[in-house]
Amino acid sequence: MKNFIITLICTLALVSCNDKKEFGVVHLDDKKTELIEDLFKAVETEDIAFLKDLFSKDMVLVNSNGEEFNKDEFITGVEEIFDMFEDVRVNENNNSTDGSGSAIETTHYSTGDTWTEIWNDFTAKGKYSGKEISFPFYIAYKWDGDKIIREMQYFNPKFFDEEREAKNKASK
Repeated sequence: MKNFIITLICTLALVSCNDKKEFGVVHLDDKKTELIEDLFKAVETEDIAFLKDLFSKDMVLVNSNGEEFNKDEFITGVEEIFDMFEDVRVNENNNSTDGSGSAIETTHYSTGDTWTEIWNDFTAKGKYSGKEISFPFYIAYKWDGDKIIREMQYFNPKFFDEEREAKNKASK
């Protein structure tokens, strides 16, 4: 009887472990991943029209400080980056498995949400300070169809703040 109970408990434990629920499916080369690659190429070439088209009119940006901005405010911020920096570059997407370089992946969740995430480095030269900057960033994009409805940014904004300060000093 003791062996039967132990066998029953082990069997129930194994069966319950097989009750998998798929939470999300990750893609490294789908259309949305390619669109994020194109988004950063557009940033490098200052193609604001591509960005205006890719982001939903109802999009919300949440920056590294937790502040929220609408699409018009977001586009104004991107235009400010174009004004403050030259030679903007990000690493080519290589979906490195060792944590080096850039990675972009799109996850389709069982909840119906789809997010694309990018890990990369931002490199540029300040037009007002003359400083070369480089820093790592992580950004997550939530999709509504083929439009980005939400952007969540995670990086240290100090370089943008410093260049904005240099711009303000230069205009005085």
